[in-house]
Amino acid sequence: MNEQQVKLQHWPFKKGEQAQLIWISSPFWHEKKVMIYVYFRASGKTEKILADWGTLPALAIQHYNVDGDIRKSISPQGIDEIEITIYPNNVSIYERDWQVQGTNDQDVSRSFIVKQGNRSYILPVIEVVRSILAPNRFLLYRLFEMNSFPQYFIENYYPNKIHLHFSSLYNIKYTKTTFLYQLVWLLTNRDLRNVFENVAHTFNQKDCLKFDWSFTRPITIRAIIKSNANGGTVLRITKVKNKHISYKEITYYHPDIAQTTKSNEAKKYTVQTKKIFKGQQDEIILDEQIEGTTDDFDVIEMDNQFHEYTTVPKVTKISRKTNKKRDFEDENTKERFINSNSSRSTADVGGNQVTRGLEQQPLMDVQIDGELGEFIKVMRVLQDFPEVQSINIIQGSLKEFSDTKRFVYLNDGVTERKYVTAEVKLFTNQNVSIIEIERELKGVSTLICLIGNLEGEKYYYQLILGKLINNSGTWDKESLIFNKIKFWTLRHGRKDIKHRARMLFNKFTKII
Repeated sequence: MNEQQVKLQHWPFKKGEQAQLIWISSPFWHEKKVMIYVYFRASGKTEKILADWGTLPALAIQHYNVDGDIRKSISPQGIDEIEITIYPNNVSIYERDWQVQGTNDQDVSRSFIVKQGNRSYILPVIEVVRSILAPNRFLLYRLFEMNSFPQYFIENYYPNKIHLHFSSLYNIKYTKTTFLYQLVWLLTNRDLRNVFENVAHTFNQKDCLKFDWSFTRPITIRAIIKSNANGGTVLRITKVKNKHISYKEITYYHPDIAQTTKSNEAKKYTVQTKKIFKGQQDEIILDEQIEGTTDDFDVIEMDNQFHEYTTVPKVTKISRKTNKKRDFEDENTKERFINSNSSRSTADVGGNQVTRGLEQQPLMDVQIDGELGEFIKVMRVLQDFPEVQSINIIQGSLKEFSDTKRFVYLNDGVTERKYVTAEVKLFTNQNVSIIEIERELKGVSTLICLIGNLEGEKYYYQLILGKLINNSGTWDKESLIFNKIKFWTLRHGRKDIKHRARMLFNKFTKII
């Protein structure tokens, strides 16, 4: 069986030729995605390849790759592997203009100079990012989003325990123990977290990846270096040691977690991937034009990177639902075959996930900050009204409905504008939908509507929000009337949440 290869698209070198990775560019926004240029050199020629930011963990500077395969890299000659303890008072930042060898491309080289004894080591900023601050794809992309953590989880702290309540936006693959340790280490060490959260502000304001070494504790790393008479250059960090988590237990909840009970029932269907024919290469091509990764593909991490903790907290997951596990098939089990497309992306999860925001959540499970958080507070008051039976919440980003319109982003042109839909069920068996949009100085009113056919609710939500986007934040009342949707709008005021809840309820009586 052939080992799967993961290849950069548009590899410009000859088959079998070793190309050395000589430069990784500063990250930049390109078509609403964070990208990098990766420069390889072989036979006296330098070529650059556009790649998603999420490809970074698989790249090793000055190492060699063949045929664009980044799963394997060949180490350069004259390297050593040493251990360095980085003390806060022995670090200084160093910047200089840089021209990439063999090109006219200009960049800025940003590194930390780390002193250990009478030797000095150059530690590139980008290596600190991928090995210390953000060693997985989730953290890599959150690095450039301001105050985005509350969209993905709520933190609760207790004596010797931290609880993380994840939303459906947080991919369940990142609830693996290694990811949880890294996340909790970052969240609970205030100096690390401050550095992490300040990166987005600098990047969005100054278009550069830059931060000070303001860590208060020593950090011990094991690294591959290119040595010289005075010390050397860190090419790759292979281990981060002595990481301290000051909690004995981590508990977490995720909407997709369910207890599994075995069932004697046969499977209703089984999914089979079409097999690769004999002699056909088993390979994945990284395509930077794909919007986001698929759930079945994990980015290839750097070989032999480990994270070592002084103590290992106990991890407990909390489940609120049960799934049946069917282990066998019978004559009624249907087979479904799917094509295994060889194109993948290391960009953040997206693409096939665009409808996930249209999934309901019970109101009690929703935690949102900011303007939409105030709306959720109003819904919690409304839920206590004797006429209200239940409220379910749908939340997401307007980018689910358009990739090109300006209104799907906030004023910075980068942060996605969010929406929340509350589906209110009354004891009279009538249902009302309330749609709230993140305004950010825009005068978008709350839309209250009665959708006659609940089976087609997703279609109507897409229609309503799509029209709103096309009208740059104005509800398309003509379209609502045409589609026989009863509606009412309510402007935002400065009244308290109880008063607003009462106003919303009074609107219901005019619609129903």
